[in-house]
This record gives sequence, structure tokens and C-alpha cells, in this order.
Amino acid sequence: MMSFAKLFSDSAGELKKISTLTVSGMLIAMAVVLRNLSINFSQDLRINFAFLGTMLIAMLFGPVVSMMGAAGIDIIGYILDGYKARDYNVALLAVKLFAAVIYGVMLYKKTTGKSIAINSVVSRIISVLLCQLVLNSCVLYYSYTNRNFPFMSGSEWNAFAVWMTPRVIKNAVMLPVECALTAFILPVAYQAYVRVFKRSRASA
Repeated sequence: MMSFAKLFSDSAGELKKISTLTVSGMLIAMAVVLRNLSINFSQDLRINFAFLGTMLIAMLFGPVVSMMGAAGIDIIGYILDGYKARDYNVALLAVKLFAAVIYGVMLYKKTTGKSIAINSVVSRIISVLLCQLVLNSCVLYYSYTNRNFPFMSGSEWNAFAVWMTPRVIKNAVMLPVECALTAFILPVAYQAYVRVFKRSRASA
């Protein structure tokens, strides 16, 4: 098993390669398009598949590059979609960067279809539960709904539960779909990348 620190140092080393910049740029562009094709239910709730771009970058180039990719996707997407109802939220970006690290740590250096598929599903589940349902929800609610969070009264916690219910339902419905997509797309994308660039990676 590769050490945690070496995953980051090797990922940083990927930035020296032209293929990393080229492929990452293409994946960022793809993810920005997916982000702007999102289905919006409310200001705090929407469905999109931009996470696939971050996961693909993480699988191919590791956590350092995936963090940079996630930042690019979020910032460029925000500028292009013209969503100016709210100011840009750096705390939400931090949550996306944390998710990118999760993907990078779990997917980088995986070389077999089985290991990629399993780790893509596990990393997506962790990201949804920890980043989307916990961290993202807390930041959104504190930033835009109730500044007293988490020091709220009983009635305020009831209001939070009502606010959270659609988010829980949406993620419960979408998670199996997202896991199926990642388990299929990531191994195929890895094999395509290896064929095009004629190289493989050392197994973790």
C-alpha cells in the first residue's frame, strides 16, 4: 500500500507532464458543461454529474491534481452559469476540495477494472454522506438560512429537519445511479487512457 504522503507527492509530479494538463483540461471542460446542465429544484438543491470529471481526474492523476480540477470546475462553472443570486461561497469550495482528496486517495494508482470500480463506489458513497449530506448541508444552512446553526432552539432544529428532508431523499435516490455510473465509466476511461498514452501505473 502506497503511503499517504507519497500519493500526494506523486500526484504533484503529474503536473510536470503535458498529458496531465491536456487531459485534465478536457475533463474540466466536460465537468463544467455537466455542471451547467444541472436540474435545479431550489437554490440549495440540484442534480448534476460534474463530480464525474473530478473523479476521473483523481483516478488518473491523484489528489493534488483533482483538487486543482475541482477548483477549476467550480469557479469556471460559477462564472459561466451566470448564477449571481448568491455570492461565491469559499466554504462550499473547501467541501468540494475535500471530496476531491477523498477521490484521489481512493482511486489514484488503481490499475484493475475491479479495484477501480469498487473504490469508485466506496469513494462516492463517502463523499455523498460526509461531504454532501453533512458538510455541504451545514455550510448552506449556516450561510443562507440560519446563522444560529448549530446553536439552535428546538423549533429551529425542526425547521432544519424539514429543510434537510429533500436533500436526504434526493441523495438516497441518486446515489445508486451515481455509483452505477462511476463503476462503469471509470474503468472504461482508465483503459482508454492507458491505450492512448501507452502506459500503465504501479498498483497501490
